Amino acid sequence: MLFQQTPDGLKRVEGTPESPPPQALKLTGYEVETEELLPGQTLRRRNIGHPYPFWDHMIAGERYTLFWPGAEYALWAWGTLREHWDQEIGVNSGLPPVVIPGGACCSFTCVEVEELSDSEPDDPKAEKSERIPGTPCISVFLEGPSKISKTDKICITVKITYDGLTNKDYEASYDDAKPIIIHDYCFSGDNFRLQRRCHDYNTVKNPDEDPTQWKTYFDDEQNPGWMIVDEPDVEVNVTDSAFFRSLKPGETFVRHCYLGYFDLHPNTVVGDTYRYQYWAGCVDWWIWGDREEHAKTVVKLPCWLNDHVVDPADNDGRPVIMVPASNFVEFTVVD
Repeated sequence: MLFQQTPDGLKRVEGTPESPPPQALKLTGYEVETEELLPGQTLRRRNIGHPYPFWDHMIAGERYTLFWPGAEYALWAWGTLREHWDQEIGVNSGLPPVVIPGGACCSFTCVEVEELSDSEPDDPKAEKSERIPGTPCISVFLEGPSKISKTDKICITVKITYDGLTNKDYEASYDDAKPIIIHDYCFSGDNFRLQRRCHDYNTVKNPDEDPTQWKTYFDDEQNPGWMIVDEPDVEVNVTDSAFFRSLKPGETFVRHCYLGYFDLHPNTVVGDTYRYQYWAGCVDWWIWGDREEHAKTVVKLPCWLNDHVVDPADNDGRPVIMVPASNFVEFTVVD
Protein backbone atom coordinates (compact mmCIF):
# COMPACT_ATOMS: atom_id res chain seq x y z
CA MET A 1 0.00 0.00 0.00
CA LEU A 2 1.23 3.51 -0.82
CA PHE A 3 0.34 6.71 1.02
CA GLN A 4 1.07 10.32 0.09
CA GLN A 5 2.25 12.48 2.97
CA THR A 6 0.05 15.61 3.06
CA PRO A 7 -0.41 18.44 5.62
CA ASP A 8 -3.64 16.70 6.64
CA GLY A 9 -2.00 13.33 7.15
CA LEU A 10 -1.54 10.25 5.01
CA LYS A 11 -3.62 9.95 1.84
CA ARG A 12 -3.85 6.54 0.22
CA VAL A 13 -2.72 6.33 -3.42
CA GLU A 14 -4.89 4.06 -5.55
CA GLY A 15 -2.67 2.04 -7.85
CA THR A 16 -3.27 0.15 -11.07
CA PRO A 17 -4.58 -3.34 -10.19
CA GLU A 18 -2.10 -6.18 -10.60
CA SER A 19 -2.65 -9.89 -11.00
CA PRO A 20 -2.39 -11.82 -7.70
CA PRO A 21 0.51 -14.27 -7.31
CA PRO A 22 -0.14 -17.84 -8.50
CA GLN A 23 -1.56 -20.28 -5.99
CA ALA A 24 0.47 -23.22 -7.30
CA LEU A 25 3.87 -23.59 -8.97
CA LYS A 26 5.81 -26.53 -10.42
CA LEU A 27 9.52 -26.37 -9.60
CA THR A 28 11.83 -27.27 -12.50
CA GLY A 29 15.16 -26.26 -10.97
CA TYR A 30 16.78 -23.34 -9.22
CA GLU A 31 14.16 -20.75 -10.14
CA VAL A 32 15.07 -17.10 -9.53
CA GLU A 33 11.70 -16.67 -7.79
CA THR A 34 12.45 -19.32 -5.15
CA GLU A 35 14.85 -19.39 -2.22
CA GLU A 36 16.02 -21.87 0.40
CA LEU A 37 15.97 -20.55 3.98
CA LEU A 38 17.40 -22.00 7.19
CA PRO A 39 15.80 -21.29 10.59
CA GLY A 40 16.73 -17.76 11.60
CA GLN A 41 18.01 -16.83 8.15
CA THR A 42 16.95 -13.51 6.61
CA LEU A 43 16.12 -12.99 2.95
CA ARG A 44 17.18 -9.62 1.55
CA ARG A 45 15.83 -8.59 -1.83
CA ARG A 46 15.79 -5.41 -3.87
CA ASN A 47 12.63 -4.16 -5.54
CA ILE A 48 10.18 -6.30 -3.53
CA GLY A 49 8.24 -3.12 -2.81
CA HIS A 50 8.92 -1.34 -6.10
CA PRO A 51 5.94 1.01 -6.64
CA TYR A 52 5.22 -0.05 -10.25
CA PRO A 53 1.40 -0.02 -9.80
CA PHE A 54 1.54 3.56 -8.51
CA TRP A 55 3.79 5.26 -11.07
CA ASP A 56 0.99 6.95 -12.97
CA HIS A 57 -0.52 8.23 -9.71
CA MET A 58 2.57 9.81 -8.15
CA ILE A 59 3.73 13.44 -8.30
CA ALA A 60 7.36 14.51 -8.51
CA GLY A 61 8.48 16.37 -5.39
CA GLU A 62 5.91 14.76 -3.12
CA ARG A 63 6.84 12.45 -0.26
CA TYR A 64 5.32 8.98 0.10
CA THR A 65 5.21 6.07 2.53
CA LEU A 66 5.21 2.49 1.24
CA PHE A 67 3.54 0.11 3.70
CA TRP A 68 3.43 -3.69 3.86
CA PRO A 69 -0.01 -4.66 5.24
CA GLY A 70 0.73 -8.37 5.59
CA ALA A 71 -0.31 -11.37 3.53
CA GLU A 72 -0.84 -15.10 3.43
CA TYR A 73 1.43 -16.96 1.00
CA ALA A 74 0.80 -20.44 -0.37
CA LEU A 75 3.99 -21.08 -2.37
CA TRP A 76 6.19 -22.80 0.18
CA ALA A 77 7.28 -26.29 1.27
CA TRP A 78 9.50 -27.98 3.83
CA GLY A 79 12.92 -29.10 2.59
CA THR A 80 15.27 -28.08 -0.20
CA LEU A 81 14.68 -27.07 -3.80
CA ARG A 82 16.37 -30.22 -5.08
CA GLU A 83 13.96 -32.38 -3.06
CA HIS A 84 11.03 -30.71 -4.79
CA TRP A 85 12.19 -30.66 -8.42
CA ASP A 86 9.36 -31.65 -10.78
CA GLN A 87 6.88 -31.28 -7.93
CA GLU A 88 4.12 -28.74 -7.43
CA ILE A 89 3.99 -26.51 -4.38
CA GLY A 90 1.07 -24.35 -3.33
CA VAL A 91 -2.55 -24.70 -2.29
CA ASN A 92 -2.79 -28.34 -3.38
CA SER A 93 0.12 -29.49 -1.18
CA GLY A 94 -1.97 -29.78 1.97
CA LEU A 95 0.12 -27.23 3.87
CA PRO A 96 -1.45 -24.13 5.41
CA PRO A 97 -0.42 -20.77 3.93
CA VAL A 98 2.45 -18.89 5.55
CA VAL A 99 1.31 -15.75 7.37
CA ILE A 100 3.66 -12.82 6.71
CA PRO A 101 2.84 -10.13 9.29
CA GLY A 102 2.41 -6.53 8.22
CA GLY A 103 3.84 -3.33 9.61
CA ALA A 104 7.04 -2.80 7.64
CA CYS A 105 7.24 0.56 5.87
CA CYS A 106 9.61 3.06 4.30
CA SER A 107 9.35 6.66 3.12
CA PHE A 108 10.78 8.28 -0.01
CA THR A 109 10.50 11.36 -2.20
CA CYS A 110 9.32 11.01 -5.79
CA VAL A 111 11.69 12.59 -8.34
CA GLU A 112 11.71 12.91 -12.11
CA VAL A 113 13.30 9.98 -13.95
CA GLU A 114 16.83 10.75 -15.06
CA GLU A 115 17.60 10.42 -18.75
CA LEU A 116 19.05 7.03 -19.50
CA SER A 117 22.30 6.80 -21.41
CA ASP A 118 22.39 5.37 -24.91
CA SER A 119 21.82 1.65 -25.05
CA GLU A 120 24.85 -0.57 -24.82
CA PRO A 121 26.31 -1.95 -28.06
CA ASP A 122 24.42 -4.98 -29.29
CA ASP A 123 25.66 -8.13 -30.97
CA PRO A 124 24.85 -8.33 -34.68
CA LYS A 125 21.81 -10.44 -35.41
CA ALA A 126 22.33 -13.75 -37.15
CA GLU A 127 21.69 -14.06 -40.89
CA LYS A 128 20.74 -17.12 -42.94
CA SER A 129 24.27 -17.25 -44.33
CA GLU A 130 25.51 -18.31 -40.88
CA ARG A 131 23.68 -21.62 -41.14
CA ILE A 132 25.93 -24.65 -41.61
CA PRO A 133 25.09 -26.84 -44.64
CA GLY A 134 24.16 -30.37 -43.65
CA THR A 135 22.82 -29.40 -40.24
CA PRO A 136 19.12 -29.22 -39.38
CA CYS A 137 17.51 -26.01 -40.66
CA ILE A 138 15.47 -24.23 -37.97
CA SER A 139 13.54 -20.98 -38.34
CA VAL A 140 11.64 -18.72 -35.94
CA PHE A 141 8.48 -16.78 -36.79
CA LEU A 142 6.70 -14.28 -34.51
CA GLU A 143 3.06 -13.18 -34.42
CA GLY A 144 1.55 -10.52 -32.20
CA PRO A 145 -0.77 -7.51 -31.90
CA SER A 146 -0.05 -4.07 -33.34
CA LYS A 147 -0.93 -2.13 -30.16
CA ILE A 148 -0.03 -2.18 -26.47
CA SER A 149 -1.84 -0.24 -23.73
CA LYS A 150 -0.69 0.94 -20.32
CA THR A 151 -2.89 -1.56 -18.52
CA ASP A 152 -2.75 -4.79 -20.53
CA LYS A 153 -0.01 -7.18 -21.51
CA ILE A 154 0.38 -8.39 -25.07
CA CYS A 155 1.09 -11.98 -26.04
CA ILE A 156 3.65 -12.65 -28.76
CA THR A 157 3.49 -16.13 -30.28
CA VAL A 158 6.87 -17.69 -31.11
CA LYS A 159 6.78 -20.49 -33.69
CA ILE A 160 9.95 -22.57 -33.98
CA THR A 161 10.01 -24.86 -37.03
CA TYR A 162 12.33 -27.66 -38.11
CA ASP A 163 12.28 -27.00 -41.85
CA GLY A 164 14.58 -29.83 -43.00
CA LEU A 165 18.29 -29.90 -43.82
CA THR A 166 20.36 -26.82 -44.59
CA ASN A 167 21.54 -26.90 -48.22
CA LYS A 168 24.51 -25.14 -49.81
CA ASP A 169 22.34 -22.03 -50.35
CA TYR A 170 21.56 -21.92 -46.59
CA GLU A 171 17.92 -22.77 -47.26
CA ALA A 172 15.86 -25.78 -46.16
CA SER A 173 15.66 -29.04 -48.08
CA TYR A 174 13.47 -32.02 -47.17
CA ASP A 175 15.79 -34.49 -48.93
CA ASP A 176 17.12 -37.03 -46.43
CA ALA A 177 15.76 -35.01 -43.49
CA LYS A 178 15.30 -37.13 -40.37
CA PRO A 179 13.75 -36.54 -36.94
CA ILE A 180 15.90 -34.71 -34.40
CA ILE A 181 15.99 -33.93 -30.70
CA ILE A 182 17.27 -30.50 -29.70
CA HIS A 183 18.11 -28.70 -26.48
CA ASP A 184 15.79 -25.69 -26.67
CA TYR A 185 17.65 -23.32 -24.30
CA CYS A 186 18.59 -20.99 -27.18
CA PHE A 187 14.94 -19.95 -27.53
CA SER A 188 14.92 -18.29 -24.11
CA GLY A 189 14.38 -14.57 -23.53
CA ASP A 190 18.06 -13.62 -23.72
CA ASN A 191 18.03 -14.16 -27.47
CA PHE A 192 15.15 -11.76 -28.13
CA ARG A 193 15.45 -8.01 -28.56
CA LEU A 194 13.06 -5.15 -27.85
CA GLN A 195 13.74 -2.03 -29.93
CA ARG A 196 12.16 1.42 -29.89
CA ARG A 197 11.95 3.69 -32.91
CA CYS A 198 14.02 6.83 -32.29
CA HIS A 199 11.97 9.99 -31.79
CA ASP A 200 14.08 11.84 -34.38
CA TYR A 201 13.84 9.18 -37.09
CA ASN A 202 13.82 10.18 -40.75
CA THR A 203 10.27 9.76 -42.05
CA VAL A 204 11.53 9.63 -45.65
CA LYS A 205 13.60 6.48 -45.14
CA ASN A 206 12.11 3.01 -44.95
CA PRO A 207 12.46 2.02 -41.26
CA ASP A 208 12.92 -1.63 -42.26
CA GLU A 209 15.99 -0.73 -44.32
CA ASP A 210 17.47 1.83 -41.92
CA PRO A 211 18.53 0.12 -38.66
CA THR A 212 19.73 3.44 -37.21
CA GLN A 213 16.07 4.39 -36.74
CA TRP A 214 15.77 1.72 -34.05
CA LYS A 215 17.55 1.45 -30.72
CA THR A 216 17.67 -1.70 -28.62
CA TYR A 217 16.36 -1.16 -25.10
CA PHE A 218 18.28 -2.87 -22.31
CA ASP A 219 16.58 -2.58 -18.93
CA ASP A 220 19.48 -1.69 -16.63
CA GLU A 221 17.15 -1.69 -13.63
CA GLN A 222 15.99 -5.24 -14.17
CA ASN A 223 17.30 -7.52 -11.44
CA PRO A 224 16.62 -11.15 -12.38
CA GLY A 225 18.43 -12.32 -9.27
CA TRP A 226 21.56 -14.40 -8.75
CA MET A 227 22.79 -17.16 -6.54
CA ILE A 228 25.96 -19.07 -5.75
CA VAL A 229 25.37 -22.75 -6.40
CA ASP A 230 27.99 -25.40 -5.77
CA GLU A 231 26.29 -28.68 -6.57
CA PRO A 232 27.09 -31.42 -9.10
CA ASP A 233 25.88 -31.25 -12.67
CA VAL A 234 22.56 -33.01 -13.21
CA GLU A 235 21.86 -35.89 -15.57
CA VAL A 236 18.78 -35.20 -17.67
CA ASN A 237 17.12 -37.55 -20.14
CA VAL A 238 16.86 -35.98 -23.60
CA THR A 239 13.20 -37.00 -23.76
CA ASP A 240 12.43 -34.53 -20.94
CA SER A 241 10.13 -31.98 -22.62
CA ALA A 242 11.05 -29.31 -20.06
CA PHE A 243 14.45 -28.90 -21.73
CA PHE A 244 14.41 -30.81 -25.02
CA ARG A 245 12.21 -31.02 -28.12
CA SER A 246 11.70 -33.95 -30.45
CA LEU A 247 10.89 -32.70 -33.96
CA LYS A 248 10.07 -34.26 -37.30
CA PRO A 249 10.84 -32.40 -40.56
CA GLY A 250 8.22 -29.67 -41.00
CA GLU A 251 7.12 -29.81 -37.35
CA THR A 252 6.65 -26.65 -35.26
CA PHE A 253 6.56 -26.06 -31.53
CA VAL A 254 5.11 -22.89 -30.03
CA ARG A 255 6.04 -20.65 -27.13
CA HIS A 256 4.56 -17.39 -25.88
CA CYS A 257 6.22 -14.19 -24.67
CA TYR A 258 4.33 -11.57 -22.67
CA LEU A 259 5.18 -7.87 -22.68
CA GLY A 260 3.63 -5.18 -20.51
CA TYR A 261 3.94 -1.42 -20.33
CA PHE A 262 6.61 -1.68 -17.64
CA ASP A 263 8.82 -3.76 -19.94
CA LEU A 264 9.20 -0.66 -22.13
CA HIS A 265 11.55 2.33 -21.80
CA PRO A 266 10.69 4.42 -18.68
CA ASN A 267 10.01 7.58 -20.72
CA THR A 268 7.68 5.85 -23.16
CA VAL A 269 4.72 7.95 -24.28
CA VAL A 270 1.57 7.23 -26.24
CA GLY A 271 2.46 6.97 -29.92
CA ASP A 272 5.90 5.38 -29.44
CA THR A 273 6.59 2.40 -31.69
CA TYR A 274 8.44 -0.75 -30.66
CA ARG A 275 9.36 -3.97 -32.32
CA TYR A 276 10.21 -7.36 -30.86
CA GLN A 277 12.42 -9.89 -32.63
CA TYR A 278 14.28 -13.14 -32.17
CA TRP A 279 17.82 -11.87 -32.64
CA ALA A 280 20.15 -14.85 -32.94
CA GLY A 281 20.55 -18.30 -31.53
CA CYS A 282 22.69 -21.41 -31.50
CA VAL A 283 21.39 -24.87 -30.57
CA ASP A 284 24.26 -26.15 -28.44
CA TRP A 285 23.15 -29.80 -28.33
CA TRP A 286 21.15 -31.91 -30.79
CA ILE A 287 21.05 -35.47 -32.13
CA TRP A 288 19.46 -37.37 -34.99
CA GLY A 289 16.52 -39.60 -33.99
CA ASP A 290 13.29 -39.52 -32.00
CA ARG A 291 12.22 -40.18 -28.42
CA GLU A 292 11.95 -43.94 -28.91
CA GLU A 293 15.52 -44.18 -30.20
CA HIS A 294 16.90 -42.07 -27.36
CA ALA A 295 14.74 -43.21 -24.46
CA LYS A 296 17.91 -43.91 -22.45
CA THR A 297 20.12 -41.07 -23.73
CA VAL A 298 21.19 -38.62 -21.01
CA VAL A 299 23.28 -35.46 -20.97
CA LYS A 300 24.38 -33.24 -18.12
CA LEU A 301 23.10 -29.76 -17.35
CA PRO A 302 24.43 -27.43 -14.64
CA CYS A 303 22.58 -27.85 -11.36
CA TRP A 304 20.42 -24.77 -12.02
CA LEU A 305 19.31 -26.53 -15.23
CA ASN A 306 18.42 -23.54 -17.39
CA ASP A 307 21.70 -23.19 -19.25
CA HIS A 308 23.84 -24.86 -21.92
CA VAL A 309 24.60 -28.58 -21.88
CA VAL A 310 27.90 -29.17 -20.07
CA ASP A 311 28.45 -32.84 -20.96
CA PRO A 312 29.06 -33.60 -23.75
CA ALA A 313 30.55 -30.13 -24.12
CA ASP A 314 31.21 -30.49 -27.85
CA ASN A 315 27.87 -32.08 -28.88
CA ASP A 316 29.82 -35.29 -29.62
CA GLY A 317 31.54 -33.58 -32.54
CA ARG A 318 28.38 -32.51 -34.34
CA PRO A 319 28.33 -28.86 -35.50
CA VAL A 320 25.96 -26.49 -33.75
CA ILE A 321 22.69 -25.40 -35.36
CA MET A 322 22.73 -21.69 -36.16
CA VAL A 323 19.27 -20.12 -35.96
CA PRO A 324 18.94 -16.80 -37.85
CA ALA A 325 16.91 -13.78 -36.79
CA SER A 326 13.13 -13.95 -37.12
CA ASN A 327 10.68 -11.46 -38.51
CA PHE A 328 9.66 -8.77 -36.02
CA VAL A 329 6.39 -7.84 -34.36
CA GLU A 330 5.85 -4.08 -34.43
CA PHE A 331 3.44 -2.42 -32.01
CA THR A 332 2.46 1.11 -30.99
CA VAL A 333 1.71 2.39 -27.48
CA VAL A 334 -1.90 3.52 -26.96
CA ASP A 335 -3.92 4.76 -23.97
